[in-house]
Amino acid sequence: MQRWLCLLVMNGLLAFSVQALDFARPFGGCMVLPRATPIPVWGRGMPGGEVKVTFAGQTKSTRCDHDGCWRVVLDAEPASAQGRDLSLTAADGHLVLNDVLVGDVWLCSGQSNMDFPLAKAVGGPAECAAAAAFPHIRVLDLSGAPTTARAYDTATLARLTPQDHFTGTWAVASPAATAGLSAIAWWTAKTLHLQQAIPIGVVENAVGGSGTEAWLPREVLAADPKYKELLDDDWLDCPRLSPWARSRARLNLGTHLHAMHPFRPGFLFESGLRPWAGFPFAGVLWYQGETNAELAADSWNEGLLENLVRGWRAALNRPHLAFFMVQLPRIGGNDPLRAHWPEYRAVQARVAKRLSDVHLIVTQDLGWDSPDVHPPDKLPVARRLAAAVLQAAPPAR
Repeated sequence: MQRWLCLLVMNGLLAFSVQALDFARPFGGCMVLPRATPIPVWGRGMPGGEVKVTFAGQTKSTRCDHDGCWRVVLDAEPASAQGRDLSLTAADGHLVLNDVLVGDVWLCSGQSNMDFPLAKAVGGPAECAAAAAFPHIRVLDLSGAPTTARAYDTATLARLTPQDHFTGTWAVASPAATAGLSAIAWWTAKTLHLQQAIPIGVVENAVGGSGTEAWLPREVLAADPKYKELLDDDWLDCPRLSPWARSRARLNLGTHLHAMHPFRPGFLFESGLRPWAGFPFAGVLWYQGETNAELAADSWNEGLLENLVRGWRAALNRPHLAFFMVQLPRIGGNDPLRAHWPEYRAVQARVAKRLSDVHLIVTQDLGWDSPDVHPPDKLPVARRLAAAVLQAAPPAR
C-alpha cells in the first residue's frame, strides 16, 4: 500500500546526499528572502565538512551531517530593496547567489484558476509588457508535468519523481517572466508591493485539475485509516477521487498506470512543498476545489481541506501559516460536474470559520455566464486577495 511513499522518501534522500555543494531548491539568485524573521538557509555539501553562509554582513557556520545536509539560521533582516549576495563557502567550493532582496514571499498554489497565466487574462498582455517597471517583484514559476489531454512520453514519465517534477528559477519581473505566471499571483503581488513599498516574492506551483488529496502530506495520508484506499497502487479505481481526474490520469499514463502522476494522492506535496519545509512564507494564496466539488461528498471534502491546512502547517513547520482561500466562482451552463459547487463553497466557508488564520475570499459575484470553468478576469480576485492580506493581522513568524 505504501510502497510508493517509501520510494518517495528514499529517492529524495539519495538525490540529496550525492549532490555537490549547493543551496537547496528554494534558494536562487534574484530571490526574495523573508523579512523580520530568522532566515533558515539550507543545502548540501561534503558529509562532515564545514560550510559558511554569508549575507548582509553576517556569517553563519555549520557542518554537514553524515548525509551531506546542512542548515544555518541567519538573523532577521528588515525589508530591503538593495540587491545583495548570498554566498556559500566550503573546502570544496564557493557559490554566490546575486541580487537577493528581503521582503515578503507568498506561496501561490491550487489548480487551474490559480495557474491561469497572466498573458491570457483580461488586461494581461498589457500588464506583461509593463512588468519590468517593477524590478522588486521577484517570481518563481514552478512548472510540473502537463495534465492536459495527452499521453506522456518517456521523458515526462521520467521526471515524475519528487526531485525532478517541478522545475523553475527565480527571476526579476519582466514580460518573459510574467507571461506564463499566475495572473492572480502577479496582480496580488503587485498590489501588495505598491501598498507596502517592500519587495515581494511569489512562488507559484499550481497544477491544473489537481485534487486536494494530491496536495496532502504523506504523513497525513498514512495516519488516517479513511485514506487507506488513496494510498493503494490501484488509486485510479478509488471512487473517492474525481472520475474526471482519474480518467485524465489514465490518459496521461497510458500503459504505465503504476507510475507517479500529479493527481496521485500525496504527490504534489512531496514534489512541490516538501522541499520548502521551514521556509518562512508570509502566507499561502490557495485557489482550488473545482475537481473535488465534482463529488457530492461534503463531509469528505471538508476533511480533506482541513487536513490540508493543518498538514501543511505541520509539515512545513509553520504552525501559524496564514491561508487566503479563494471561493469557487459563479459560472454559467448546466454541466453536471458543476452541480455541487454551492455545497463546496459552503465547505470552504466552514473550514475558514473553524480554523485560525484561514481567510475566505468571496468571489461568487465575480464569476461569469460562460460554462467555462476559468473566468479570465483575474484582477478583481487578486485585488480582494491583496485587500484581505492587508486587513489581516500580521502572520505569526
